[in-house]
Amino acid sequence: MTDKQMLIEKQFLKLLEEHRFREITIKMICEEAHINRSTFYTYYLDKYDLLDRLIEHHLSELNSIGKQFADAIIIDRDALRTLSLLYLDNLFSYIYNNQKFFRTLMTVHPAQNFTQKFLNVLKDNYMHIIKNHHLQDPEYFVNYTLGGQFGIIYFWLKNNCEESPDKVADIVYRNILKTNR
Repeated sequence: MTDKQMLIEKQFLKLLEEHRFREITIKMICEEAHINRSTFYTYYLDKYDLLDRLIEHHLSELNSIGKQFADAIIIDRDALRTLSLLYLDNLFSYIYNNQKFFRTLMTVHPAQNFTQKFLNVLKDNYMHIIKNHHLQDPEYFVNYTLGGQFGIIYFWLKNNCEESPDKVADIVYRNILKTNR
């Protein structure tokens, strides 16, 4: 990613905090980023393409985090608990490091399409992690867990991520252990 693209994305997120997506124009993005329209169009087709790429980038990163830990758990089944906590630490660290993006699309101007994709990535990660661990009713367990986890993520983002990522990971981890008895 080029410096110009990072600048465009940063200023776009800034605008998203203040305006609804439908109100944002290419002109506004270019003015915020202090670039010409031609520079914007060098990288993006339109504002929809910009938003879609941002979403895809972050969801791809979350998916990679999940896959990394799922693969490690397959190799070492006895490390399920340790690796699950590490997965949560990495997940919440990623959200924390990109909180402006997540806060904007989940709490400031919620994008239902993004939220659904976000939950699907987390669900796929959990299903992949637990697939060889003979849990009772795994689909229900994962959906139940995600409902609570989404509530925690929403609350955490809404409160400007006051707690550290490892603190939130521990909260989620302890709650997962309580529900799977």
